[in-house]
Amino acid sequence: MLSVIILAAGKGTRMKSEKPKVLFEAAGKPMIDYTIELSKSLNPDKIVVVTGNMAETVQEHLRDYSIDFALQKQQRGTADAVMAAQDFIDDNGKVLILCGDMPLIKEETIKGFIESVTEKIAFISVKMKQPKGYGRVVRASDNKVLKIVEEKDANEYEKRINEVNTGVYLCDGEELKKRLALIDNNNAQNEFYLTDIVRDGAEAYLTEDEDEFMGVNDRIQLCTASKILYKNRAEKYMLNGVSILDPNSCYIDDGVLIGRDTVIYPNVFLENNTKIDRNVVIRSGCRLNKAVVEENVEIKDNTLIEDSFIGSGSSVGPMAHLRPGSYLEKDNKVGNFVELKKAKMGEGSKASHLTYLGDAEIGKNVNIGCGTITCNYDGYNKYKTIIDDNVFIGSDTQLVAPVKIGKNVLVAAGSTITKDIEDNGLAISRTPQNNVANKGKEIMDKNKAKKESKK
Repeated sequence: MLSVIILAAGKGTRMKSEKPKVLFEAAGKPMIDYTIELSKSLNPDKIVVVTGNMAETVQEHLRDYSIDFALQKQQRGTADAVMAAQDFIDDNGKVLILCGDMPLIKEETIKGFIESVTEKIAFISVKMKQPKGYGRVVRASDNKVLKIVEEKDANEYEKRINEVNTGVYLCDGEELKKRLALIDNNNAQNEFYLTDIVRDGAEAYLTEDEDEFMGVNDRIQLCTASKILYKNRAEKYMLNGVSILDPNSCYIDDGVLIGRDTVIYPNVFLENNTKIDRNVVIRSGCRLNKAVVEENVEIKDNTLIEDSFIGSGSSVGPMAHLRPGSYLEKDNKVGNFVELKKAKMGEGSKASHLTYLGDAEIGKNVNIGCGTITCNYDGYNKYKTIIDDNVFIGSDTQLVAPVKIGKNVLVAAGSTITKDIEDNGLAISRTPQNNVANKGKEIMDKNKAKKESKK
């Protein structure tokens, strides 16, 4: 029987925030989620999260997971936190102890640890280039672990030790309870240290990758952890046939799917379960949130796509904005400074530049001229514009919804359309043009004379 105890009660004082530390996002996901998902991958019999600071907020965030909670009423150290979960420890089972602020630990590392341990009390250690702040692993001449000394309690010799405790433990349930009962708070911080359970003998499982066990205590470390996570993700996609020009500036959330032969330029954000098919090009400065992009699409520079569908063969951007509910069926073109909101475009339709299409249903092979606006909001309600197949909308047209444009219609540039247009029709709505001979020069000469007289 395996139980997992996750320590998530800390205040995170160095974060300088009211928010619980474990809920800060690392590479697009709260840190505690990484630890929960790691725990789930081990198929344990139970998972217990020890909360303390803002316990209700943490529990609410984790409400969809099938886990138990224990409450550390006072912040009295890591051993005290584990003691808060004693009722969930089975005497005949194994207990894995993890921290909720360590998002970089890999599943294979933990599985290797569990499979290798032979002692009743064991922990993972790692050698760090800069061990400051971590508990040092003190060994005897025969290499057996004597103790773990916290930074504030270490002498000068012990501070030079670069093997540190990671805070990950695997213990027999009965033995863990026995050793917890013997711990006191006679130390520099007057806290009950979980590290003291190793004093009566323990096995140290030495690992090599110090980055995995970086704890996040401030926003600088959070940024560092996020960069590692983002780069690791990018490299996995690259190994699966995705070209990422700069993995150091590609920000892909966990859960995003990307097809082969897709090319991603620098400074791209792919968020919230976005799905990218094969042979897609995403150029610099783009952000896709909950987007679905089919094959052979090009997303040009500085484009924002939110909760929208991009059909195969389409081109979007540069500097376009697809707001939630936008749907490009296939072979569409949405050009620079075009904004769509709850707008569906049929196959082959295009809006090349400087256009707003909101609450619109657009058929096939429609051309939307520059400067066109669907006037969908009257200050109180939203209304729909419907444009049928093979329509040409001239530049600088206002379509005042609700309005329906039939098939094969031509709308002249500069028109304001307030009435439905039947199939095959021509719509023109303009003020008659009046040309007055020589009047333009006369006015400009007068204005020039006024300006000169003021000097």
